[in-house]
Amino acid sequence: MEGKEVIEALFLHATEGILVANKSGEIIQINPSAEKMFGYEKDELLGQKIEVLVPQSIAHAHTMHRGGFNKNPHPRKMGSGMNLFAKRKDSSEFAVEISLSPYTQNGEHFVVAFIIDITIRKGIEDDIRKKKEELELLTEHLKESNKELENFAYISSHDLQEPLRKIQAFGDRLKSTDRENFSEQGKDYLDRILNAAARMQNLINDLLAFSRLSTRVQAFSSIDLNKVLREVLSDMEVTIEKTGTIIKAEELPSIVAEPTQMRQLFQNLISNAVKFRKEDEQAVVKIYSKPSNLGKDFIDIFVEDNGIGFEEKYIDKIFTIFQRLEGKKYEGSGIGLAICRKIALFHGGNIMVSSKPGVGSRFVVTLAIKQKRNMMTQPIDETN
Repeated sequence: MEGKEVIEALFLHATEGILVANKSGEIIQINPSAEKMFGYEKDELLGQKIEVLVPQSIAHAHTMHRGGFNKNPHPRKMGSGMNLFAKRKDSSEFAVEISLSPYTQNGEHFVVAFIIDITIRKGIEDDIRKKKEELELLTEHLKESNKELENFAYISSHDLQEPLRKIQAFGDRLKSTDRENFSEQGKDYLDRILNAAARMQNLINDLLAFSRLSTRVQAFSSIDLNKVLREVLSDMEVTIEKTGTIIKAEELPSIVAEPTQMRQLFQNLISNAVKFRKEDEQAVVKIYSKPSNLGKDFIDIFVEDNGIGFEEKYIDKIFTIFQRLEGKKYEGSGIGLAICRKIALFHGGNIMVSSKPGVGSRFVVTLAIKQKRNMMTQPIDETN
């Protein structure tokens, strides 16, 4: 096939619309794809100004633009061409992408326009942009809502402290000075009041801890998790000895994290394991790490126990604030594991658990080894 025949075949069978116009903007050639795209027969367009295919609202501007192009003709590559609207024979408009290639033949200047109908693509892009804007707006609303909830939780808990202190103070005073003057029923009522006040105090402290996770954050730094774990075990020494719990800890990595939250994470998980131990078997808690399936930028920390366990159908429930599977049998507010989950998420990871009743539980905390940014917020005044 001769070169001229190849060019003619490309022109006739190209999926893009192709128009050839002279320097005056008159259409001198059009391929079948362009005919179909614009809804015209070839003979209806030959000799017409190119502006017949341009929406009326921009026809004048297009004429000016064409004049400027003729003064400095240069190819516009597909993809960096003009993104505009074209007009069909029935006056309907559609989005197009156009690239222009000038050429000269026998001293006369011409322009070849390659045209692609991008109606579907533009519709998808518009939908994506709209969804992105909606998502950004929703994210902002969610951030504001979370901030309001955290502030509400903090302020509410903070404001409950003073009246609770009075209940505890006067209750303790009654217990130390007048308890013997009470009837047996009165003594029982007083003990119930003090016990309820103590539980309320623990609940407030846990709620404050939960709300502070996002409002009081130290700078992220490189920390040795072995050191963090040793400090936590030292703090829990009395409880561990009292319950006869055996802690088996393997070497842990160093990561970039918020130190206080890492202490809180280990303390909550170990306390949870100790609390839910079996009465007839010595409690054993194993702590170790493995490379994460998420890749080299993550690490998995395991906290495994041989405690009472639970049915795995409750997995989603245990990480929800105030949720407790064991009712009033075990002390606690039901916030500890919710705090662990929030800490894991805050450090670019997550927390999962597998468990079996009577066998024990295994918590897996996935953490990013390095954080993408160094975070620091101003502490909240707790002097009130």
